[in-house]
Amino acid sequence: MFYPYILLIHLFCAIFFIGYLFVDIFILETIKRKNSNFDKKLFDSTGVKIMPFIVLVLFLSGGLLASFHTNPLNFLFLIKIFFAFTILFLAIFSLFYHFILKKKNPLENFIHPLVFMLCIGIVILAKLMNYFFISL
Repeated sequence: MFYPYILLIHLFCAIFFIGYLFVDIFILETIKRKNSNFDKKLFDSTGVKIMPFIVLVLFLSGGLLASFHTNPLNFLFLIKIFFAFTILFLAIFSLFYHFILKKKNPLENFIHPLVFMLCIGIVILAKLMNYFFISL
């Protein structure tokens, strides 16, 4: 009964999360390379305020959606969950360095591209799961 609403919230959060990573990796890095005076800190500071909430809602809604998929033998689903928990670990790691240690994240240079690739993998796995579910 609540599945469509949870799915909608989950999809909006995923769009914001992947869009944030896309803009950070492909657009802002290109601008930064072409304009040495460009400062990404405004985008990063806004992202640090908004993205933890979006990631939290994304994972809570994903957990609720996972409870509807009760077949634990679905290999694609298990890979998707592994990718999601890897992203969650990396997000917690980054937030720990930023808020608790107040230091520069040692993975700063490649954490967003890695998380972006994992997100693309999750999207592909979700579409494959949908395809195999519908075709069965």
